[in-house]
Order: sequence, then C-alpha cells, then structure tokens
Amino acid sequence: MAYRDLGAGELDRRIVIQLRADLPAADMGLDSVIFGPTPRWAKVEPVGTAVYSDGVQTDSRITHRVFVRYMVGITTEHEIVEGGVVYRVRRSAPMNGRKRFTIIEVEELGDMKPGGGIYV
Repeated sequence: MAYRDLGAGELDRRIVIQLRADLPAADMGLDSVIFGPTPRWAKVEPVGTAVYSDGVQTDSRITHRVFVRYMVGITTEHEIVEGGVVYRVRRSAPMNGRKRFTIIEVEELGDMKPGGGIYV
C-alpha cells in the first residue's frame, strides 16, 4: 500500500524509541532493562477496524502506525513510548520503499507505570 508523503508539521508527537530487554532477577522473576532511549518526532495514527480485526485473527495485533524520519534497526525488541502510553513494535519498514520515512506498526500495551514499565 502506498502512502502519501508526510507534509510539514505532520510529525507532531514526541515519542521515545527504546530497546527493551528482560533479564533474570534475583527473585526468580524478570527485570526490564531499557537501552538507548531515542527521542523522535512522529506521526501516530490508529489503524482501521479491518486491519485490527485481521490482526486479532492472526494473533499479530496492530493498533497504531507510527511514522518517523528514516531509521534503520527498529525490531520487535523495541518499544515506543508516547505520552505515557507504551507500544510494542510489531514490524517496521521504509515507507513506500524509500529512505525518507520509516513506518512502524505497533500494538498498544497500555499506560506506563511509575516503575518505568507496564507490569509494575
């Protein structure tokens, strides 16, 4: 699907892209460690109901699309935080196959808790 190029002022949300790793904790649980938080300007938009319904059926829920200036190396190990809401990255690719913008498809996990994650 081809997307129209983003215009001036459309990257209007401040997000943080961060690499999350869950490491073993001393109490037999997991500790979440965040590496390299990168602030970026982005456009965040919800997907349509057809896309969401298809994702639920295939257990690959996508709730939002995030558009940022071109970035490489965004994987499913990353999270995006925007306005206190945490999103899990499902996939990313250059928008329209060009190296101008990256489109990141994400699943909304919920509000960030005081401990820095969604599970605390």
